Amino acid sequence: MKIRRVVCAFVFLAAIPGAAFSAGDPEPEQKATPSYYDRGRAEANSGNWSQAVALFQKAVEQDSKNHKALNMLGFSLRRSGKYQEAIQAYNRALAIKPDYAQALEYRGKAHLGAGDKRAALADYQKLVRLGSPLAADLKEAIDKLAKN
Repeated sequence: MKIRRVVCAFVFLAAIPGAAFSAGDPEPEQKATPSYYDRGRAEANSGNWSQAVALFQKAVEQDSKNHKALNMLGFSLRRSGKYQEAIQAYNRALAIKPDYAQALEYRGKAHLGAGDKRAALADYQKLVRLGSPLAADLKEAIDKLAKN
């Protein structure tokens, strides 16, 4: 009889966790809405520059210290042909993170688009001092412009 009680108690206790899990989650999990930054990257990857600019601007409004959002804002502005606005966005990103190599490379390319080869060379030299492999990419863009 004592063994039967122990077995019944064990079976009862073993069934409790199953009952809790079988009830299910009372509220279905909500899928997180992608951030403005993530949505901006998707638009930039699709070449939708004006939409990307708008989304990166919203990301920067949410967090003015987001150097990556500022960099991508600059990238999208540059691809839209708005070189001076792009340079301003890159400057803001670099004020937050001065050794951000990607922003230096992109700003150098924006300087080239704006016709300022000297400023592009200055960004190239900073990339060289940082030891960034992106220096080669900017140098290639500078050399390509010199040939034309």
